[in-house]
Amino acid sequence: MSLVSRTFSSAAASNLVWEALLPPDHQQIISESVSSSSSLNILSKKDLYFSLCDNPILIGNGNRSFTMHKRSGKKIYMLGARELRIIWGDASQYWNWYSLAESPVLPKSRFSEVAHLVEVCWLDVLGRIETKILSPNTRYGAYLIYTIGDQFGGLDQPVKLSVRFLDEIRCDFINAYLLSRAFMDDTPEEEDARFPRDREDMWMEIEMGEFFNHDQVDRVVEMHLREIEVLKWKSGLVIHGIEVRPKDLR
Repeated sequence: MSLVSRTFSSAAASNLVWEALLPPDHQQIISESVSSSSSLNILSKKDLYFSLCDNPILIGNGNRSFTMHKRSGKKIYMLGARELRIIWGDASQYWNWYSLAESPVLPKSRFSEVAHLVEVCWLDVLGRIETKILSPNTRYGAYLIYTIGDQFGGLDQPVKLSVRFLDEIRCDFINAYLLSRAFMDDTPEEEDARFPRDREDMWMEIEMGEFFNHDQVDRVVEMHLREIEVLKWKSGLVIHGIEVRPKDLR
């Protein structure tokens, strides 16, 4: 309608209209950007909306990113590998940290570093996020974003994934495989086991679990990946981060 009517065209580009579609705290989020926020502040509200949808911004210390779901305006956060608690992550004999310049074969990363697994038998990765920074009354999914290096081993064993509120005693783990079915020598017996999928940005992702974020409830969500039972030596996993995004939105 805006293409054939000047009145509708003016309304469709109105700052008042697009201001209502942006998160109420979008100015605070932009102010936390590690890069210059001046270029975003001069945009119209419509252009700002689409910029935040298409171009994730790094916030805080640069180990988190923020973007929005284009159709709904819901918030999406990603915790970079440095924002996660990785057991033995600072021990170079177990994990290495690479920047894009140091490892040009890896997919493009929005963060300065990614974690590359050298070799461990005890795999334990944990991330936490506060619900108050997410969109209210929204069902969210948590996704491990990663890839597999050219040289890998021990990743054909199932891992345990979980997502829970930190104040909940119960924690239900699900079985998952970090390798896609095409790289599995034998078909796993678990019918409900999860497998990864390829992303458009060349990384892989696997859903760790989901939760519903109620309105005005300040809680902490814990997202956990571990393999501490088989204790088979594992190598070649490259962790980009954990993405928390709305579910069931098209």
